Amino acid sequence: MVTCSAPGKTHLIGEHSVVYGEPAIIISVGKRAYVSAEKAESVKIYAHDINESGVFSISELKEFAETLQQLWANCFETKNFVPLYSLLKNEHLGHIKAMIAKTMAELDINAPFSLKISSELPIGSGLGSSAALSVAVPKALSELFKNTLTLDEINQVAYKIESLAHGTPSGGDNSICCYGGALWFKKGTPNIIEPLHLDFTLKNFVLVFTRIPQLTTGELVSNVRSLDPEYRDLRVNQLGMYTYEMRECLAKQDFTRMKELMNLAQELLAELGVSIDAIDRIHTAVKEINGGAKLSGAGGGGYMVCYHEDLQLLEQTIKKLGYVPEQVELGVEGVRTERK
Repeated sequence: MVTCSAPGKTHLIGEHSVVYGEPAIIISVGKRAYVSAEKAESVKIYAHDINESGVFSISELKEFAETLQQLWANCFETKNFVPLYSLLKNEHLGHIKAMIAKTMAELDINAPFSLKISSELPIGSGLGSSAALSVAVPKALSELFKNTLTLDEINQVAYKIESLAHGTPSGGDNSICCYGGALWFKKGTPNIIEPLHLDFTLKNFVLVFTRIPQLTTGELVSNVRSLDPEYRDLRVNQLGMYTYEMRECLAKQDFTRMKELMNLAQELLAELGVSIDAIDRIHTAVKEINGGAKLSGAGGGGYMVCYHEDLQLLEQTIKKLGYVPEQVELGVEGVRTERK
């Protein structure tokens, strides 16, 4: 048996402003998705977190991979991926089946196997649960069949898998889950995705789940876009400046300025209308104890990322507000094979 894992991800800074061409820093999170693979008589899948399983033939999965590829091409041409999303939604183990079928096609796997999948990353949390699996699945299957891939090759397969779930993804999420550490991301043609070469992990961080977002990422982005352009662009540009400064802070390991930039970014995001009362309360309380706290991702709820040199004080402050702090390291190792 081979077991591989990949980390989740979060935005340290730059969400929303990245839509307007400003940079963002995406960083790996010390919560991981795990995939265990072994040879078997048929293709068996067990997804522990959703308590779902399935048994498939090689031919069925090959046909599914061909169907997905053709449908993706059609959707790309029409600029409408709804038919692809609908197929995956209505298919048993849709996204997981798609990951496996696409990996088999890319790696030319013609032998059966079983996969057990589990994750510390909540589905739909904004922490990159699907991106982590899109990296861990090809890593595990390549190891099982002795077709060991480089990180770049794994990332290429992962991007193709992510395309089935997101149409035309940026590539940032699968890249950070593959390589780990921190990435500098800037939207463009092509997108700029560069490692920041951290030689340390960021400690004394906690994640805090506030609530399930009531708006989708697309709706939140649209709401920001509908703001008065002068009002919006002033804040977007400022977020971009803070992101450039954050890169320098990480290089210098200046954690004092880092937490100040986290707070400044959160206040701008609140002014853009993507915060909620719970996030604002936690941010205010953490700032009052001289820590840093901001939403992570699109906002409207979801997770926050919080930092303080005194981890115990940080946790106590958050618990007093009725929320559960989850200790994590940031900038952790990317996809890897776990020791037996």
